[in-house]
Amino acid sequence: MEADFLPTTRHFAAVNDHQEVVACCTVMSDSRDIDGENYPLRLRAMASHPMVRGLGMAKGLLAFAAIQMGSQNMWCDARELAVPFYQKCGWQVKSDPYEIPIIGTHFLMVYSGGAKI
Repeated sequence: MEADFLPTTRHFAAVNDHQEVVACCTVMSDSRDIDGENYPLRLRAMASHPMVRGLGMAKGLLAFAAIQMGSQNMWCDARELAVPFYQKCGWQVKSDPYEIPIIGTHFLMVYSGGAKI
């Protein structure tokens, strides 16, 4: 995305002992009003390597990114399979399922900046 190169966009990564990226995410300015509340930041491109899933790396990275972005409200289009992960991190589902062409079923999810991840 063009927004990946904006100075307001931040990319985060967790690396293992061999300096290999095992989890990553991007946080960008993309304001959206949801249920009467403003969510100025969008989380996207969240991923973790299958070998580290369940070890807390992605959760720690998400918490670090939230702090680095000033603990502001965030929203994301979460893949159906990732919804339980986000819920464990304090995110809330705000929509019925919807399809993003080629990618699959998603849910709109939000994080309230002060919530603990």
